[in-house]
Formats: sequence, C-alpha cells, structure tokens
Amino acid sequence: MPSPRLIVLLSVLGLVGLVSLGCATARTTDTARTGIEQLLISNAVDRALDKFDFSMLRGHSVFIDDKYIDCVDKGYLLASIRERVLCHGASIAPKIDAAEVALEIRSGGLGTDNSEVFVGTPKLSVPGLMPLELPEVKLWNRTSHLGTAKIGILAYDAKTGVIIQQGGHALARSDDTKWYLLGIGPFQQGSVKTEVEQRTAEPFAMARYTPHAQRPAFVVSQPPSPDDQPLPPNQPAQPAAYYGQSPSAGAQYR
Repeated sequence: MPSPRLIVLLSVLGLVGLVSLGCATARTTDTARTGIEQLLISNAVDRALDKFDFSMLRGHSVFIDDKYIDCVDKGYLLASIRERVLCHGASIAPKIDAAEVALEIRSGGLGTDNSEVFVGTPKLSVPGLMPLELPEVKLWNRTSHLGTAKIGILAYDAKTGVIIQQGGHALARSDDTKWYLLGIGPFQQGSVKTEVEQRTAEPFAMARYTPHAQRPAFVVSQPPSPDDQPLPPNQPAQPAAYYGQSPSAGAQYR
C-alpha cells in the first residue's frame, strides 16, 4: 500500500498538470487602423475618381503634381490616379519638364465618420447613500460608418502653364452599417459589404476595364461642349476657357 506522503505527492503533481494544461493563452494584436476604416476610404476614393474622364490625356505624357495634397492614404490616391492615366493611353512623366500635361491634385476632404443609434436605456448612475449602477441595455442598435472623399484635379499645359481643362471636384461616399437586435448580429449592409463580397468571390485580381469615353472632356458634372475634343498628340497647347465662360475668356483647346 503506497504511503500517505506518496499519495499527496502524486495528487499535487496531477493538479499541477491539470492547471498547466488549462493556462495556455494566445497573444493577439490589432493594427493601428481597422481594415473597415481603410476600405471605407479606398472605396470612397475609387468612387470619386470614377467621376473623372481621363480620356483627353490619351497619347500625351503627364506629370502628376502632388505638392498641394496632404491627406490620409495619399499613396493610394496618387497610385489610383496614375493607374487611370495609364489605362487611358497616356504616359507618366517623372518631371514636369518632360511632360506635355500636368495634373494638379488636391483634396477637399478624405476621412471617416461614425454614429450610433439604439433603442433601450443608457448606463445610469444613481447617487445616494447606496449608489446604484444601472447597466446599458440595448434592445436594438445600429452603428454607421461613412467614408468621404472630395478630390479636385486641374489639367494645364506643362510648358506654358495655361489651363487645358478644369476637372472640378468630385465628391463620393462609402458606407458600412451594422445593426443588432436583442444582442443578435451584426447584420451588415453598405458599399463595403458589397465590395468585400464581390472581390473575395473572384479567384483572380480584377483588371481595370477602360470604357470608351462618351464625352471627351476632363470635367465633372458639367455639360459637354461641342468644341471639346481630346488633346491631339504632339500639338502645343492653346489657351483654354473654363466651362461656362464666354469665348472671350480664351480659345478652347483643339
């Protein structure tokens, strides 16, 4: 028969073994910015740039001037503009001296906002001799995250500095909404959800499709002019008028 000391020793060893099996933990970390926040901004940027028509740059060397832009995700914005310029048949000039056309990029706003609405009772503190803390109770709640991008582009002759076309401003938004009912959820909807579902279902990277431009003018939300034509290759720029100005303001670029 084993001695009492041996029984105690075996019991302690067994207890230590059980405790050691149940104490393993995994360390997790989060990035400084959430993936949803970055998708909101990139989605809004894509939507804003889709409102510009880059077809007038076909056949020309283009310098992208970014000295007036200072915003979050500046790299993604500039790379997206470069992609659209190249996809429309233009080339990228490393310096303004080697370019025919310069694009001046500016940002009027690039960021995210969020809001929350719920039905229930907020967290309450009841003072008194015996303070009482009432927890927050949410029967239904909805959180909304919005991404906003306001982008401006100006095209001018790189040699003379004369304006070619005023691109104007493009404003676009992306959204991601989640709602919960009695703690059940999230039920998600919005442009981010649509993009994630479409792109993750594709087995290959999606190439950009360059449609045939319906109006050859570098302008946003402006009626096309009958005199507007794409820039002809290797032809010096002539003074150009803003849309809406009288012909005396300058001859249209032909």
